[in-house]
Amino acid sequence: MHKRQFHILTPQVEGNFEQQVADVLAQLEVLHASGAAAIDYLLQARVYLSDAANQHEALLASPLYAVLHRAGVFSYIEQPPLCGSKIALLLWYVEGEHAERKVFDLPQGQLLELHVDRLTYLYQSVRFELPADAVPDSYKQTEETFELHVNELKKRGLTLLDNCQRTWFYVRDVDRHYAAMVKARNDVFDREGLTEATHYISSTGIGGADASRQGIISADFFSVDGLSREQYGYLTATDYLNPTREYGVAFERGTWLDLPGGRLCLLSGTASIDKHGDCLHRGDVLTQTGRLFLNIEKLLASAGAGIGDLRYMIVYLRDVADYKAVHTYLQLRFPHVPKLIVEARVCRPEWLIEVECMVG
Repeated sequence: MHKRQFHILTPQVEGNFEQQVADVLAQLEVLHASGAAAIDYLLQARVYLSDAANQHEALLASPLYAVLHRAGVFSYIEQPPLCGSKIALLLWYVEGEHAERKVFDLPQGQLLELHVDRLTYLYQSVRFELPADAVPDSYKQTEETFELHVNELKKRGLTLLDNCQRTWFYVRDVDRHYAAMVKARNDVFDREGLTEATHYISSTGIGGADASRQGIISADFFSVDGLSREQYGYLTATDYLNPTREYGVAFERGTWLDLPGGRLCLLSGTASIDKHGDCLHRGDVLTQTGRLFLNIEKLLASAGAGIGDLRYMIVYLRDVADYKAVHTYLQLRFPHVPKLIVEARVCRPEWLIEVECMVG
């Protein structure tokens, strides 16, 4: 039976980085040994680090990296977990019959090709390893990032327009470099035929960094082969939040996919915004939190889904001082939903919090 699982693992021990990595690996091994999940069905594994520049080499030398890299799913980003740990791990499993996986190590990352139940899922992670004398260029890196995925799609007879369903873009010093990333993405979409008249792609664009000082842009891509055009669509709630094109960016608020195991909704990063694109409740993180979940609820309703069906959430906070209040709110409202709260600046300074999630 085709089904999906999501898990978020954080270390249950204090100690140094290596000890916490070992604990997360032990939890992963218990999860697989219990039969609750199997690595053959692992589609995504993103490691969240508190200090990538100092932790990256140790992570690459760890048995945890060996397991994830061998599976073709390794991705990482510096977004410090605000629970106080040095590392956290997000896992997404897609289970079904006749699973087959192919792993491709690429010059700037890794790609997994997972075949399950007549569908092919592609998950590609792009992290630039640049020399110390490289000139950082956020526009160029964004273009090159898309080019890497577009080329992999073309090798398989696929396109960005027809097959890419979700992206995650992490921008070092997002207050400074986000605009150039948006301009490059808009230009790529124009060339690839993604327009207001067709569609864009659901996405998160948020502060985050890799281990390279010259690497401004990091990205992950999720594409699917085997869906007809009637088997996917886009979430809207124009009485509550406007189309993103109205303020010059090109992404969808969310995407629904009709998969063998039922409908899956992928929510882009969502903030406290109104139908005019204006930030609501400036300076009040809890009221912003309530509004963004109202927006998520209305977006999900457009696909026949509900907020009670959340499978996991990643919560981005601009100000670490807001952690306690937001954590308490989420524990009271969503006690059983796997969640991770990280430090990450949202693309507009007035947005204190942003949430991405999946349903289904």
